[in-house]
Amino acid sequence: MTHRHYHAVEASSLAELGAKLGEMFGSRLHEGLKAARKQRDWRRKAGAAEPLLDAARKHFPQYIEELEAYAKAARIPLLELWALSIEDDLDSMAPEKCTTVVTNSGRLVIHNEDWDRDAAEAICVLKTTIAGCTTLEIYYYEVPLGGSAISIGSNGYLHAVNSLDHADCGIGVPKNVVARWLSDTRNPVSDFERLKTLPRASGYNHVLVGLHGEVFDIESSATRQVLLRPKLPHIHTNHFLSEELQDCEAADEADSTFKRYVRACALARPTMTVSEAMALAGDGAGRGRNNVMNRETIARMVVDLDRRCAHIWLARESGAGWIAYPLDFL
Repeated sequence: MTHRHYHAVEASSLAELGAKLGEMFGSRLHEGLKAARKQRDWRRKAGAAEPLLDAARKHFPQYIEELEAYAKAARIPLLELWALSIEDDLDSMAPEKCTTVVTNSGRLVIHNEDWDRDAAEAICVLKTTIAGCTTLEIYYYEVPLGGSAISIGSNGYLHAVNSLDHADCGIGVPKNVVARWLSDTRNPVSDFERLKTLPRASGYNHVLVGLHGEVFDIESSATRQVLLRPKLPHIHTNHFLSEELQDCEAADEADSTFKRYVRACALARPTMTVSEAMALAGDGAGRGRNNVMNRETIARMVVDLDRRCAHIWLARESGAGWIAYPLDFL
């Protein structure tokens, strides 16, 4: 059993993947682009997106080739597709509110994907296989590169993203491109060293969990970054945990990120069952903004590495409850 909004794609290259995704999701992107073009400052955003495209092409040409194939298949101008997919780097939008918990010696991961409740239909479950490497993820239609929510792949790592509210920004590689790149990592320590050299427009928090329980947490802004090896259980919401980056923090102390963090810390234990993990992910049952599951929660995932299974809940198909996806590609 899968969700109605589940898609599986196989390709021999990133360019072929982009073309297939463009054919599948192009109509949705046209809807998003139609709405974006009505914004008074859309032309400004498209113009501001161009130097960020140049930076991404310089450092990650393979992903821009993928987007070019997507744009061609979807019949959307590349620059407008690009501006749509990196809009958070072009606008002062409030950051999404997500929560990630890692426990059971790195063998159990809980992630709640939060955004505006109206965005519930902006996501699906996507499984991609590119030249034999498979990834299962919660996928945003308007972030064509993927990797910006939670994913797990046969490259050997789970990757969960949490937004951060930081004061610095710049001209460089957008955070959604960095997220896709880190979702493909095979060596978080080596890639962190490269991350330090990249010019970036902004930053995310990246939780990376290896198949043998290794846990890494990369906190980043546009200009600074820290690699953490956290003790478990590890919880991350939407504020900086590292002392080195706390002066980058732009979130108000009254913001829900701090309250969700305290709540998740109180609920997480060193050893939990999958049922207990699901209960943690459902804490608050959608009431308010300060619960782990709040009115902005549009998807949830619990990954059980011992049993090689990902359990996924989508708000748009809430009646289906949790649906299990075997991770037989790991």
